[in-house]
Amino acid sequence: MQIPSAYTAGYERARSLNPTLATKYVEQTVVGDPAADAVIEALAPYDQGEVHRFINAGMEGDSAVLAAAPRQLRDFFDRIEAAPEWFNPDAVIGGRRAFHRYSDLFIPAFFVVTLQNAATLISKAFFMTGRVRTAHGLRRIRQNTRHFIEIMLPGALDRQGEGWKLSVRIRLVHAQVRRLLRDSGNWDESVNGVPISAAHLALSSANFSATMIRQSERLGARLTADERAGFMQIWRYASWLIGSPEELLFEGDEGRTNELHRVGTACEPPPGEESATIANALVGAVPVMAGLTDPAAQQKMAGHVYRVSRALLGNEVADRLGFPKQQTVGLLRWLRLSRQAYGVLHHLSPRLARRWRGRNFVFLLDASMLEDLSYRLPDHLRAESASPW
Repeated sequence: MQIPSAYTAGYERARSLNPTLATKYVEQTVVGDPAADAVIEALAPYDQGEVHRFINAGMEGDSAVLAAAPRQLRDFFDRIEAAPEWFNPDAVIGGRRAFHRYSDLFIPAFFVVTLQNAATLISKAFFMTGRVRTAHGLRRIRQNTRHFIEIMLPGALDRQGEGWKLSVRIRLVHAQVRRLLRDSGNWDESVNGVPISAAHLALSSANFSATMIRQSERLGARLTADERAGFMQIWRYASWLIGSPEELLFEGDEGRTNELHRVGTACEPPPGEESATIANALVGAVPVMAGLTDPAAQQKMAGHVYRVSRALLGNEVADRLGFPKQQTVGLLRWLRLSRQAYGVLHHLSPRLARRWRGRNFVFLLDASMLEDLSYRLPDHLRAESASPW
């Protein structure tokens, strides 16, 4: 097995934890997404208007327009047209119920697992696009938040649901960025593996599912077994649509997915400059997403985000990401007690509690608001040179 050199030391560490899974993970660092990559390669000769028209036809099931599209694109949509036999729409209801009951906790949990993803080598790919570090960064964060909200809504993962379409959109965008990075000549696969590799897709999936459950519980969520299983199945299907290797989705089993997080994280090189730059840009975007314009208020919110993130990430990762030194002892316990107080409020005044929870969900909706979201693909690696997408 030829291991990309950036993973050599991490692979040795991870083998002491779980040699079989460590080997499976590093094997996936040299794999992209063959089906989606073939689509992007087949679309390369067409102008952007045609590419957008073909992809939009695939999303909307417009067979007349698709008939003129490359065979690879038609085959791609044929393969994902029907949900896998293992997907049971009724089995995800509990997960959606948990999300809406604890939306105030899933907001910071979602943000923190996004930071955990940024702490891996996947950050190098997004760093090279310049998208997160520029004015385009806020748009990308809104796109990710929008996807998270959509897949948690009833019917969102049906074939014509917005969550289904946005998941497939992410997959095709990843494939396009992968191709642009390779064509740039500035990505060394012998060192870094394939850009946005199958390993990174699987690890991101693990973080957005099992790790997010764990982080939300550290903030005070109390999920039932049915809710946990439902949440895992939502992300299992969404991750399958996004292109994560099915063998690393572990049938949506939370325990085995947590093990992938543990082993995959150990395989990754320590967070470097790219990770720190992206992570701090993400924190800086939160006050803007919250609609704050006063510099003092923005700074205060950013400080709170840094502190909660440090408490959940741990000092070692937070230090590597260049987060400011802060005292976090007792913070998570205080946050859990605050959430328990909401439970008392719900008992004493359900109407007031619903209003409080509604404000948090409205914030999440505002944070994901995009009026011009489309299925266009980036036409240039650098964000400042790319057309709007």
